[in-house]
Amino acid sequence: MLTELLQLDVYRFFLIFARIGAAMFMLPGLGGQLVSTRIRLLLSLSISFLMLPTLGPLLPATPPTPGSMLALLGGEVMIGVFIGSVVTFVMGTLNLAGSMIGYMTGLTNAFSFDPIAQQQSQLLTGFLTNIGMLAVFSTDLHHLMFRAVIESYDLFQPGRTLPLGDFSETLSHLLTETFRIGLQFSAPLVVFGLVFYTGLGLLSRLVPQMQVFFVAMPIQLLIGMAVFMASLSTVIALFLRLFENTLIPYLPPG
Repeated sequence: MLTELLQLDVYRFFLIFARIGAAMFMLPGLGGQLVSTRIRLLLSLSISFLMLPTLGPLLPATPPTPGSMLALLGGEVMIGVFIGSVVTFVMGTLNLAGSMIGYMTGLTNAFSFDPIAQQQSQLLTGFLTNIGMLAVFSTDLHHLMFRAVIESYDLFQPGRTLPLGDFSETLSHLLTETFRIGLQFSAPLVVFGLVFYTGLGLLSRLVPQMQVFFVAMPIQLLIGMAVFMASLSTVIALFLRLFENTLIPYLPPG
């Protein structure tokens, strides 16, 4: 009897860990290379152990064959990856906005490491994503990420058929919204860039002897950074609202 109980708990524990671990390894701020793999693994194991008494009764019985058990574990991993992808796509709005702003301010050649994209990105892209991640943790919105993972057991019960069509539709719609909202975040700098480059084109026609781009580069940088800093607080506030509104549907009402 004790052996069967231990085996059942081990099965339940690793089934919970499959979903929570997959999500934790993708969530921004936790799944990056700057966070040690051991820390991410220990955090996932700790949360899985704490949620075992609560989520254990919701799990299906032990599958009779190894193949069905692997299919069940694969489904749990896919759900965790889906939830992590949703949060990653939301963070992508700042990545896109930073790229657009970098082009308009002339800082496209200034690179730094972006912990969200896990690669060398433009300076303003890394700055925006770092500020956005800091704002998420400062306002305790990162709790929504953990709650979305835990509460997903009410939406996607283990052992049920995965709504793959809904997953793909949600991610495609979120990708479209990411591009649209990222462009809206960078709209003040895009308008400034269009007006500024149009003026440079007219000036180069009127005064061909003048090195307009050499003269205009410091002006472009100063005005662009001034507009960027003036709109930064609004961009971060709208991003936090987007972050919250995206994760709320995965939480229970009330």
